[in-house]
Amino acid sequence: MDANFLSPNSMLIQGVTMSDFESMISRLLDEKLANIFESIPKQVESPKDGLYKRKEAAGKLRISLVTLDAWTKAGIITARRIGGRIYYTDKDINEALKQLAK
Repeated sequence: MDANFLSPNSMLIQGVTMSDFESMISRLLDEKLANIFESIPKQVESPKDGLYKRKEAAGKLRISLVTLDAWTKAGIITARRIGGRIYYTDKDINEALKQLAK
């Protein structure tokens, strides 16, 4: 017999058909890939009307809502009020990033 056949890292599988083995491996890979996809940060999509709600703008800037409020009060980013709601545009967000980069 081969010396590597019974090494500590080898495994002998008996009583399993090839299709059962393939389905087990496929299921394990699906679980692992699902975990990887969940850990990837989601991209914030641009709203159709070009206006970002506070949470969306904070996500795009990768800051908290508290920081966004502080930046708005400090004049770092311009907010748009429509009714009782606050919105930000792409232009507002990009200008704020440019101002902070200086």
